[in-house]
Amino acid sequence: MVGENNNQFKKKVGIESELYALINTILNAYEKFEEGVVQDNFFRRTLNNTIKELLKLNFYLDKEKISLTTLLEKMNFSEQYYKAIEIINNLSSLDFPKNNSGDEVNDQSLFTKKMSQTVLDLPSITLEITASFITLMDALKLKGFEDGEIIDKLFTDLKKNLKKFPGIDDLLYRVKAIHNRAINNEIDRSNRTSEIITDELYIIFKEFQDKLNLNP
Repeated sequence: MVGENNNQFKKKVGIESELYALINTILNAYEKFEEGVVQDNFFRRTLNNTIKELLKLNFYLDKEKISLTTLLEKMNFSEQYYKAIEIINNLSSLDFPKNNSGDEVNDQSLFTKKMSQTVLDLPSITLEITASFITLMDALKLKGFEDGEIIDKLFTDLKKNLKKFPGIDDLLYRVKAIHNRAINNEIDRSNRTSEIITDELYIIFKEFQDKLNLNP
């Protein structure tokens, strides 16, 4: 019992330390950016990396059923946290360089913009994507392509949910390709083919999990 309590204490301290470090990284990087000490490319790159780590921590807290609000209150760190989140959510309005067409310099800035808009919603979006994958794969296993209308709707729902999540355009493209083959009758609608399609979707699903480091 003592050893278990000690492990829990160490885990809690580790979480608090990581959260403290990530939030202060955002705040310090923003302050230096505002002062002109660091260039926008360095600031954007730092924020991208920190946001990803912050997302991983949020997923971990959600998995362990740890209340972020309670944790912040115990740390007396709520003000700093929400200031950092405000910086993230206002990221798209920062004065980053634009090219001649008025667009952001590269796709990385677009990724950051999309990430900032969804940083607090990603755990729930992840659950929606997971549910969409499982529902579609189960439907294919049970009925194959017998009810094309239902399968088409499930594919559409999956694509819609994948679009909400930043940085997985490659997975979305592959799901679209499978869907297009299905609706254009480019695949044999036999049970064996539905199994193959299910296997393809499962591979994409596992890659989605791997990108988030959600696997145990």
